[in-house]
Amino acid sequence: MPSITGKEEVLLSLLAHELFQREPQIDASTVDWASVLDEGNRHVVAALLYPGMRRLKGVPEDALDRARGAAIFAAEASASMLSSQQAVLALLQERDIPCAVLKGTSVACLYPHPELRVPGDIDILVDAENMKAVRDTLEENHYALVYKSDMHTCFQKRNILVEVHRRVSVFPDNEQGEFTKKFMLDALRHAQTAQGCVVSFPALTGVYQLISLLAHMERHLISSGIGLRQLCDWAVTIHAQREQIGGAELALLDQCGLLHFAKIATRLCEKRLGLPPCGWSADVPDAPMDSLMRDILDGGNFQSQINQDRFFGDAMTDVYNVEDGTKSSILRSYGRYIRSRIRQEHPWAKSSLWILAFGVFYPARWFVRMLMGKRKKVNLSQAVRSAQSREQFLRELKLYG
Repeated sequence: MPSITGKEEVLLSLLAHELFQREPQIDASTVDWASVLDEGNRHVVAALLYPGMRRLKGVPEDALDRARGAAIFAAEASASMLSSQQAVLALLQERDIPCAVLKGTSVACLYPHPELRVPGDIDILVDAENMKAVRDTLEENHYALVYKSDMHTCFQKRNILVEVHRRVSVFPDNEQGEFTKKFMLDALRHAQTAQGCVVSFPALTGVYQLISLLAHMERHLISSGIGLRQLCDWAVTIHAQREQIGGAELALLDQCGLLHFAKIATRLCEKRLGLPPCGWSADVPDAPMDSLMRDILDGGNFQSQINQDRFFGDAMTDVYNVEDGTKSSILRSYGRYIRSRIRQEHPWAKSSLWILAFGVFYPARWFVRMLMGKRKKVNLSQAVRSAQSREQFLRELKLYG
């Protein structure tokens, strides 16, 4: 497993300073600041580096200017997104449609400087039976339908993207996945007004928020990967809820099959991001924690670093098969991948014949795009080996197992 590089150590140290006031031990004169900021941009956390960089002596002025620019951009984007989000929430509240903000500002308000967390899309959770009313409301107010999946429907108005979720995530078809899916159906009934924010809005609370973030990380981790922003979100949320996380909450996470993953992510935040020790994560060994850190650093922020091996890894591995230590059948795993992708992207395709059709269509489209220069060439045997190696890492996280 490759060790943490110098620029990554600096990046993590500055994030630990911003999130939890851990004093950075950095000799600014030896740092390649352009490289550190590039890495920060890849993970969409460059703005969070600015407060720590300002405290260091010897940081070049051009690096400070660049970090300051990232902070200003983040603050402007945060203000704009918050205004747009409040407008959408007002539309739904006028129709008496229960809703809650997922991720985004619901965790940004837990940061020391909320405005420095670069926002993504607006994610809002509603009950499935209210989806038609939500669609009618948004379309009446000039939001256009962009796409629809098994989990959410996306609308757009100018540069504003709103993902309306009928469920928090897509859960695996096993005992733990089914339990988590049913448990989270009650999430909206436990939404409360977010605390510590400049404006008020409904957000998930307690263990519902924890499961939402874990499911979000898990869903992206098994495909494109997650970045440091998602790890920072988990760190500030765990810190904010540390007094509310007791035996009952840990037992529930265990029943969902997410406790092992939660422990690894929390211990990683303690070691690398300055999160004060939580106690319940102390028994995590270094190996899975270091593997997760390396995977996050290599992955970047979702699609910021297109990794062809990650694409094939998602299609060729069975990460939920935690009981069987042997390597799964690539063909069986590919069939699972196709079924999952059809369920998310084409929920109208109910017949099993669609599995065969899309199973041929997806690789054919990839091959055509590769010939057109829109996709990088892939060494298939190398991709298979990489996929099997990453499958073993993901199995060690015991996701929903």
